[in-house]
Amino acid sequence: MIKHILGALILGAFSLLVYCGFRVWVLDLAERNNTRRYQDVQGSITVMAPEQVLAMTVPRVSTEILPEYQSMVQEYPNFAGWISIYGTDLSLPVMQEQEDDQDFYLTHDYQGAETEFGCPYIPYYDSYDSDNVIIYGHNMRHEQMFGLLHRYQDQEFWEDHRLINFDTPYQHKVYEVFSVMIVSVEDRHFRFQTVTDFRSPSQAHFYINESIER
Repeated sequence: MIKHILGALILGAFSLLVYCGFRVWVLDLAERNNTRRYQDVQGSITVMAPEQVLAMTVPRVSTEILPEYQSMVQEYPNFAGWISIYGTDLSLPVMQEQEDDQDFYLTHDYQGAETEFGCPYIPYYDSYDSDNVIIYGHNMRHEQMFGLLHRYQDQEFWEDHRLINFDTPYQHKVYEVFSVMIVSVEDRHFRFQTVTDFRSPSQAHFYINESIER
């Protein structure tokens, strides 16, 4: 009886190890496929150093699509921009979710192909020209997608990468990282993820100060 129980336990443990090993192999394969999928489009986009962008003279409001994004806009109507952190591997298209399918880019890439890695996106109620542009992305292992962002908890990394490029289809833009936070979306006091345009200077003041304090 005991031998049968031990045999069953050993078999169960072996099966679990096989499953875990298979799962790791599947994830590694998915990561390689995901990397190749985005390398195709990354090769067509030249990411400028933030200092280059800041040195450019551009119209305050541009009405012409940037040459490097014209094909993206034509092929993918939900294309909302391109985010990159110069000097890192983070360089990705950003899509805009649709109100009738809000979870689409959680499980699909920019081409619409199904993938657990998803694609960075802004919510349907936001805009790339908002006061507060909210970009969602998965925190994946091996720093895939937005898995890199945890490194901003290290001051040296932050000092070396304080500027983030986020181009809209019409304009190159640079943002400075002034606050790094880990917060809950259930926080009723600080609902940053629901505010896109500040209704007043006092509201903007509250969110900026709260971000700095956190």
